[in-house]
Amino acid sequence: LQPIEEDRSLEDLKSAWLKSEWADRSIRPEEVEVPFETVIAGTLVRGRIDAVYRTDSGFEVIDWKTGSKELDEDAAIQLAIYRLAWAKLASVPVESVTAAFHYVPTGVTDRRDSLLSEAELNTLLQ
Repeated sequence: LQPIEEDRSLEDLKSAWLKSEWADRSIRPEEVEVPFETVIAGTLVRGRIDAVYRTDSGFEVIDWKTGSKELDEDAAIQLAIYRLAWAKLASVPVESVTAAFHYVPTGVTDRRDSLLSEAELNTLLQ
């Protein structure tokens, strides 16, 4: 039997991830697959954070992407929401949480410098 294309793709993703900076880290993730619910602008937002790592200045939320196309600025709203959700879950200031997309096929970690604040997310979602 030949492996179906999806199985081959999964094996390629595993191999790419094992070559990434995330596989080589001596620090294990603080949490993985973290479910959350938070209210922003009166709207219940639910999601699942792929991984959270402790950093020297707080935490970094990572969202693994299986595609290699870098996402636009609108997609950074997802990171801002994840960042806010983790800050609330961990009871830490949102400023101590960074967030990034990691594109597994290419090994690129896309850290966004300016994510929306809680006030900006409230304004956007109203």
